[in-house]
Parts: sequence; C-alpha cells; structure tokens
Amino acid sequence: MNRNDDSPRTSSGLGRDRRNRRLVTIWSLAWALFFTAVTFGIKKLGWSFEVTLAAVIGTAILGLATVLAYRRFLLETDELRRKIEVEALALAFGVGVFGGLSCWLLAVSGALAIKDFAFVFVAMIFTHTAGVFLGCRRYS
Repeated sequence: MNRNDDSPRTSSGLGRDRRNRRLVTIWSLAWALFFTAVTFGIKKLGWSFEVTLAAVIGTAILGLATVLAYRRFLLETDELRRKIEVEALALAFGVGVFGGLSCWLLAVSGALAIKDFAFVFVAMIFTHTAGVFLGCRRYS
C-alpha cells in the first residue's frame, strides 16, 4: 500500500475525518444554541421585527455553515462511512416525512392539539444519530 496517498486508511485520512467531524459538531452545536436563543427571544422577549429578521438570517447562516461542513465531511470520507451516513439520512428523512405528515393530519383533524412541529426535526436528528450508531455497529 502506498502510504503517500490520501486514502482514509492513512493517518492523514483518519485525521481529516476527525477534523471534519469535529467541525460538523461545532457548527451543529452553534446552530442549535443560536436557534434556541432566537426562539426564546422571539417567544419570550417579544423582539422587534428588525431584531427577529437579523436573528433569523444569523440562524440561517449558521445552518448553511453546518450543511456545508457536513457536505465536506461526506465528500472527503471513505465509501463505507459515506454509505452509513446516507443510510442514516434516508432513515431520518423517512421518519420526518412519515411523522410530520401523520402529525399534521392529526392536527388538522383536531385529534391532536399541536401548534409547533419542531419536535419532528428533533426526531429526525435523533433518528439520524441512531442510524449512524447502528450502521457503524453493523459494518464494523
């Protein structure tokens, strides 16, 4: 094996994956904390339209940075890790669509009194995390 290549089996490949995962985690946490703070500011502090708009734009920028960091991680990781991530994303997307649409229909019918569907996104995040964990166990 040529140790000068940049394959994931080399130390540089593993280091790159660790760095990329760390960046995704940092951006994700920043986005989640900012999102939570903005939600609190809008709901509890009654921010003005201008402050709300600036905060929403800031949240969107952090979200975009997170997505781009995750994309970079997927592009630079090995095929097995990419397969695990894509399978976890597919599972999370399915949970989001199935759960979200089901809850929406229950809310429209009056059977469920829900005004906020943010929990659907939380369920998607936890499902993705569980999917990655199970995929790593399955393929290890």
